[in-house]
Amino acid sequence: MKRKQRIHIISFQVPYPPDSGGTIDVYYKAKALKEAGYNVILHTFTYNDRDYNSNLLEIADEVYTYKRKTGVLMQLSHLPYIVISRRSDELLKNLLKDDAPILFEGTHTTYLLSSPQLKGRKKFVRAHNVESEYYKQLGHASKSLFKKIFFYIESIKLKYYEPRLKEATTIFAITEKEKETLKGICPETQVTLLPCFHNGPSQEKPTNEIGNGDYVLYNGNLSVEENIKAALFLVKNVAPLTKGTKWIIAGKNPSKSIVKEAQKVDNIKIVANPTNDEMSQLVSNAAVNVLITFQSTGIKLKLLGTLYHGGHCIVNNKMIESTGLDSLCTIANSAQELSNAIKKLLNSKISAEELTARRTTLLLKYDNNKNVNILTKEIERNKL
Repeated sequence: MKRKQRIHIISFQVPYPPDSGGTIDVYYKAKALKEAGYNVILHTFTYNDRDYNSNLLEIADEVYTYKRKTGVLMQLSHLPYIVISRRSDELLKNLLKDDAPILFEGTHTTYLLSSPQLKGRKKFVRAHNVESEYYKQLGHASKSLFKKIFFYIESIKLKYYEPRLKEATTIFAITEKEKETLKGICPETQVTLLPCFHNGPSQEKPTNEIGNGDYVLYNGNLSVEENIKAALFLVKNVAPLTKGTKWIIAGKNPSKSIVKEAQKVDNIKIVANPTNDEMSQLVSNAAVNVLITFQSTGIKLKLLGTLYHGGHCIVNNKMIESTGLDSLCTIANSAQELSNAIKKLLNSKISAEELTARRTTLLLKYDNNKNVNILTKEIERNKL
């Protein structure tokens, strides 16, 4: 029997449940690799409320966890906090047990990328964002002076750190725009477009059951600065223009500012910390999903999830920048444009034909089976 090709995946956090952009990409990428016949060794950092979960063994043959070293002292390093807090000698020991390729998920996990002990290994970096730009935009979005200072300092540290990604055999960019940016940062390194992995059509509902609700939905991690800013814009500026229309704002750990502002508007309900199944139901049942962002970094995985499983989808320009998904959404940017689009779409249920055509278009680019081939070709091409 042919021995399976081994691959190490280092995840920036525990990718179960796969309920945020980065964890969705990691989870379904590992799953696709395992289904493609790879022996997946998953290394992941634990912190906050995310710890080892036995469900990880569905996507990996071996799982190792390491405690992330958080705290003020970590912030004093010249290295970015997201990198130095994931330094681990134990991780290095485990990587040295064989000579298999290593996939670093996110700049966060690349502390060992230039380790002399890993010299000669095949090392791949999945860039979930150009992190220096992402943290700069988080600084713009934050209302907290402390957070604003932290994000700006982190952005500067990341800008000086990112050229170290040149140590990778290949960098996998998540959008064409970021591919070009990363080529500029690491001009001598192979940079390849690898669209994100997701839960795609595997959980499709029958088309006649989609969009049957009587509400407008915005969803996201409601403790993240960019989502807080987007939710507050909708609560303060758009919902009041759609009186009589039910709104649901759903997601993880809603910030106090969102809860406070939503209480002032009669037609808004906050759904805090829904389960994956509950969120899926909210997305698929919503008459209209509204997804906006003020940061055009990376790709928003919730957009893909909504397009695969939901009905009408209204977005602003920054949400679809460099995604190629413009034709599948209704685009509106100002509060008045968003309000007008919502009123129009509420009176027009999405058809089965539209949903079928949408899924066909999505699969041209965002198909896990196709995209795992991009990944495995690079791994095989660079085999020791």
